[in-house]
Amino acid sequence: MAAEVVLILTAGFGDGHNSAARGVAAALETASGGRVRPEVVDLFTEAAPLTGNVYKSAYQGVINRFPRIWDWFYRWTAGQDFRDLWWDRFVGLRRALERRLESAKPRMVFLTYPLYAYFLRSMDAGIHRPAQVWMAVTDSITIHPMWLRGGVDRMFVTDSRSAREAVAGRVPSGTVRVTGFPVSPKYADFPRREAGRVSSGRFRVLLFATTSASHVRATLRALLESAGPGWEITVAAGRNHGRLLRDIEAITKRFPLVSVTVLGWTNGVPELLRAHDVVISKAGGATTHECIAAGIPVILNYIIPGQEEGNAQLIETLGCGARECDPGASGALPALAGRR
Repeated sequence: MAAEVVLILTAGFGDGHNSAARGVAAALETASGGRVRPEVVDLFTEAAPLTGNVYKSAYQGVINRFPRIWDWFYRWTAGQDFRDLWWDRFVGLRRALERRLESAKPRMVFLTYPLYAYFLRSMDAGIHRPAQVWMAVTDSITIHPMWLRGGVDRMFVTDSRSAREAVAGRVPSGTVRVTGFPVSPKYADFPRREAGRVSSGRFRVLLFATTSASHVRATLRALLESAGPGWEITVAAGRNHGRLLRDIEAITKRFPLVSVTVLGWTNGVPELLRAHDVVISKAGGATTHECIAAGIPVILNYIIPGQEEGNAQLIETLGCGARECDPGASGALPALAGRR
């Protein structure tokens, strides 16, 4: 008997949507025992690689260099009609989605990016329509209305406050489920951490270098200046590895007694979190919830206005970390934990 296809639609605007899609896919494969075959698709990449990359690059540039412009745009779009999809003439998401639906004929479509819901609602007659459309919301508490007006059959949110926000945004309460962020099933096997204790007598700091180059440099410099004996620092630069490597090497040369490892793109985030004692990161949905799942404290040193504010609120409410957006101060904060 052929495995049932579940189409999981994501978009690479930041890695939160993609991380959620991977988590959903892994959970479906594990829970179904192979009876479900998830297909994870970024329709922006599939429909128009060049145009899609322009949109994604523009998004990254604005959130890192012009946060006030992004704050205005985020709040302005909250009042817009998301059914108006005129911009798709430059991308072709509708056509790409129609091709996927016709080829896979999935009974269920699972979304980790909200705009696709509006395309599904306005499909032309004759196109295969899934029986169920489910969605995992990747932001917490401060949920943009774009997530809430797509008319999906079931919506999964990270926490009870987010559920109340969804219902207040006129999502029927019967469709909302509190499940947490769809992190990798690997986190279920993590041992419980003891507060105030560090691993193996060492102190290991993980810095996710996903903000602007100047912000990363200032954070790393302060971190190295405050480092104590036995510290080990890992800089996870991801897709920014090539852009940041020279700057990182220039800074670390001034601190030869501190062990620094620089990583590029990796799928081993659970293993990285398990091997470290504290994380410094921007307040992305995936990273904050992976830190919660791993039981590792996180210092949030960059918060995208609007969409990430709720993630920071959740971290503080749960007592899982702190926010400090000044890179010099955030880089010095791990020293407080390292002296325990």
